[in-house]
Amino acid sequence: MGSTFVEFRGRGFEASDPTLEIWLLLLVDAIDKGPSVPDWLEEARQEWHTQATAGFGFGVMPGLDAIVTSSERREVILELCSKAMKRLRDYGPVVPKVELNAILMAGPQNMFPDDVPTELFERVGDAFMKLLREELTPEESDARIWLPRRKA
Repeated sequence: MGSTFVEFRGRGFEASDPTLEIWLLLLVDAIDKGPSVPDWLEEARQEWHTQATAGFGFGVMPGLDAIVTSSERREVILELCSKAMKRLRDYGPVVPKVELNAILMAGPQNMFPDDVPTELFERVGDAFMKLLREELTPEESDARIWLPRRKA
């Protein structure tokens, strides 16, 4: 399982690729459930879906510097993040493996053999939002967000 350093304006955080894939797909879902979107957001949606499902093997690159080019765009993305966080929290303390694999519908099948604590994906979302707000501390940037080891 690989990891990616998610970067925005020279700062970032590292997380396992599967946690980032789920996070990006939750953002894609939030875009899909909203009203019609501007072209830039549709392009971001397509890119995030591709990054989360294609299995390139070299990381999950959200491309935030290319997408978040104005404060208006940042606010739109932060609103989508809030919707994604609400969806995560609605699962309760764990996200069932069947839900995780359903979120990945076009990606690798059965990537998640176990339920995963919701808090893990919330940490990715929190770091993502702090990064966009330019509030990510050096300590948070150094912290890695990983999936728990698979049960034997």
